Amino acid sequence: MNNKKYRLILLIQFIIILLSGIFSSDTWYAIGVSIIGVVFNFLVSLNNPVGFLFGFVYAITNGILAYNGQIYATFIFMLFLQAPMALYSFISWRKKKESTEAIMKKMSFRQNSMLGFAMIALGIVMYFVLQLSNSTNVLVDSVFFVFSVSACLLLAFCYKNAYMITLMSGVCGTILWTYQMLETGSGFSIAAFYLIVSINSIIAVYEQYIKK
Repeated sequence: MNNKKYRLILLIQFIIILLSGIFSSDTWYAIGVSIIGVVFNFLVSLNNPVGFLFGFVYAITNGILAYNGQIYATFIFMLFLQAPMALYSFISWRKKKESTEAIMKKMSFRQNSMLGFAMIALGIVMYFVLQLSNSTNVLVDSVFFVFSVSACLLLAFCYKNAYMITLMSGVCGTILWTYQMLETGSGFSIAAFYLIVSINSIIAVYEQYIKK
């Protein structure tokens, strides 16, 4: 895919975010957060380390947005894990001389099993923690948190599974922010962003697993 097609796809995604935000009367702050997130997700899907710098800015701005919307698991994830891991990922990926795509590793059966158990345990803990707060939609927020944390760490350490789990995170994020929009009347641009994350992740999964 050439640069013109890349720019066209990114432009289409920008337009979707903008129209979604205007449709649901989102604040320009929320729309801006979604646009930053689109650049982050798109560049990382192309294995471009610069995307993680956008990821750092996205984590800070979206963390504030999540806190204001009482989506506390997402707030914790964005500020205390996504932001620092984005900087770590940028430095780590930039240090590698060879193509990032070439160094993406597969996880063994044992590693996948350990990851699965860790995700389940983290999800159970987060579910009961969020029940003590005023978090909205506790179950989906907990599942979204687990997928987001897992994808963030797997990307940082260059595991191919990150793309599949990012897809799951995108689906949960779409559900979570769509619910938020239905409850408050705003947040559609964030929901649209996570839908785009899902689509980009499908493309990345195809490139990593099917095309090869």
